[in-house]
Amino acid sequence: MALVIVTSSAPGEGKTGVAAAIARHYAYQGKATQLVRLSGSDDESAAEDAAFFGSLAFVPGSPSAVSGASDVRDPGGDAVTVVEANLQTAAALSGAVVLVARGAVPSAIPAGIAAKVVVVTGVPASEAGAATSMNGVPVIILAEDRSLAGFSVDEACKAIDAEVLVQGDGNRATCDYLVVAPIGADAGQPYFKRFQTKAVVVRFDKTDQHLAAVRAAPECLILTGGKRPSGYVFDAAAANGIPVLLSRTDTENTVAALEGIFDHTRFQGERKLDRMALLVEASPLFGALGI
Repeated sequence: MALVIVTSSAPGEGKTGVAAAIARHYAYQGKATQLVRLSGSDDESAAEDAAFFGSLAFVPGSPSAVSGASDVRDPGGDAVTVVEANLQTAAALSGAVVLVARGAVPSAIPAGIAAKVVVVTGVPASEAGAATSMNGVPVIILAEDRSLAGFSVDEACKAIDAEVLVQGDGNRATCDYLVVAPIGADAGQPYFKRFQTKAVVVRFDKTDQHLAAVRAAPECLILTGGKRPSGYVFDAAAANGIPVLLSRTDTENTVAALEGIFDHTRFQGERKLDRMALLVEASPLFGALGI
């Protein structure tokens, strides 16, 4: 068995995305591949990661619940198992360790971790480049990417404690842009169409802006002011599968509550995975792993 262990010093460093991209690479090579999320101190996040892993078609049979280290089995042959684990668990496993850090190359590799490669995510594009090394361990730098920071409708709903007015189709992409509606309705639709994969924020009583936003196909419509909009909005949004959230506060406070959402998003959805896979495939990571 080839066992790849993806770990990091802290949550939010990017190990879920890196693990999923590694697993997809080997699965697409025709290897029998499993993707496993091991338990740790961040069990709530771990459960979400495991559910995501279990939903991926290219790793059939991967557990959709958090696993323990003792659950990692040798599948035999040239199969590959990719596990996401915290540092303590990673130190107890035997395999090719990928240490993930965010924003900058770590000052040192944590004690007890025999890293085979270090992957640094979220680095400004001007600083990203070819692999370097630290104490003989290859360091691979991945540039920051707006798509990887996109937020889901659920994350927006939690951030502003919103009421869900229209559920939507349940399969929409994450939002890369938070767009506040302009004052005039005539300018609304052209303005909205400038942004891809967006959430539009507009006051509850601006029906003309609501309809202009719907025609521009946002991933989510966020109404502010705490009051229910016109029935036209319900019909238009439902017909197009667009989720509609109602914030209890005004536009200014709603936007303020959402401003930091890009810094704390979960890795989820095919769109983020596609983007991470492109970044990883273009890097020397798989040559460094040598599997």
